[in-house]
Amino acid sequence: MGRTPGAKNKPKAFTKIKEGLDEALEIAKGNAEPTKKRVVKIDYDRQAALEEESDMLHIPRELIPDGMRYNWKTLSVLGQQQSRRYGRYQATGWEPVPASRHPGLFTPKGYQGDIEYDGLVLMEKPEELCRQTEAREYRKAREQVQAKEQQLRGGDAIKTGFDSKHQSARRASYVKKEYERIDVPEE
Repeated sequence: MGRTPGAKNKPKAFTKIKEGLDEALEIAKGNAEPTKKRVVKIDYDRQAALEEESDMLHIPRELIPDGMRYNWKTLSVLGQQQSRRYGRYQATGWEPVPASRHPGLFTPKGYQGDIEYDGLVLMEKPEELCRQTEAREYRKAREQVQAKEQQLRGGDAIKTGFDSKHQSARRASYVKKEYERIDVPEE
């Protein structure tokens, strides 16, 4: 059987909460000083480093093993595991970094498992494999740009059914590049 509203026999926890709220309100109004003082130890160097570091996911270069590259990869989105994506990372050479390699960096000291942070997992891949992937992606992007330029210049990169070399087509479609001098204001 519950207590009736306004009853005088309220539980002690309720009374303490109300007293604490009343005190907080009086302190906020400037009418009172806190009755209990807390002692807080602050590591000012650590606090300054945390405040200056705006990128919470930054990993200092000296912590990354030679010949390896670190990258944060998606592990989950809104609590839903991204297993297919994670498998693709591993298939392309990325492996999770164990927390034991960097104790206390993103996980508590003594934690066993991979380094995870807010749905991300820290992964590593050999630098040489990363360079090969970047070179391959660069070549692919350049080829796409060159194919479009060829199309604009009248080449038949893609068969459209139209004769791009016909006189009327060449008059209507061309790429013109011009360079002009611009004045840069001096301060």
